[in-house]
Amino acid sequence: MKKKVVAGFMAATMMVSVMTTGVFAKDLDPTDETQRSGDTTVTATVEENPNKADYIIRIPETVDFGKIKQPETEGDAYSYKDITVECVKAENLEAGTGIAVLVKDATATGNTDPFLLTHNTNKDCALTYEIMYNDASIQNGTWYDNGFLFNVFMKAGQSATDQLRLNRNQLYNKDLSTWGGAYTGTLNFYTRVRNVSAQ
Repeated sequence: MKKKVVAGFMAATMMVSVMTTGVFAKDLDPTDETQRSGDTTVTATVEENPNKADYIIRIPETVDFGKIKQPETEGDAYSYKDITVECVKAENLEAGTGIAVLVKDATATGNTDPFLLTHNTNKDCALTYEIMYNDASIQNGTWYDNGFLFNVFMKAGQSATDQLRLNRNQLYNKDLSTWGGAYTGTLNFYTRVRNVSAQ
């Protein structure tokens, strides 16, 4: 912190020095015909969007379903895991706007692409899962360029918890010597400021 303050003071001192030098850079001398007039360049810098939204969204580094058991009978058999996203900082948001958090699987390019967990050594083995909000898959919602809407935050301190839902029925009757082992997937999160009334 001390270094930053010192660096800031030095920069401010240099700026004042340059400005002072610029003011007295040329003398006009009425006794010399060639120096009776002169030009001064006037400059300014307009700060670009000083009220630009400033925010921090915190996403989890890892979400682990843990050990998934193969079901003994055919039919839906769900495993769930919570996933929480937090708004740590939200400043300079214009009235009527919020921070939209979008999410998609790293491999997805459209709304029909699933969230995937792929076997770490046998890439032919993959499990799909869903992200559930209020007991409904977010994939039932609108697909945007960067994924499905996870949540919209209006201020710092807000958080949203959805659920990852994996149907273990995908493992029913599968050969565990092939399908057993560790699986990994990646979620891509994307943020943008948007009008909260926008659909």
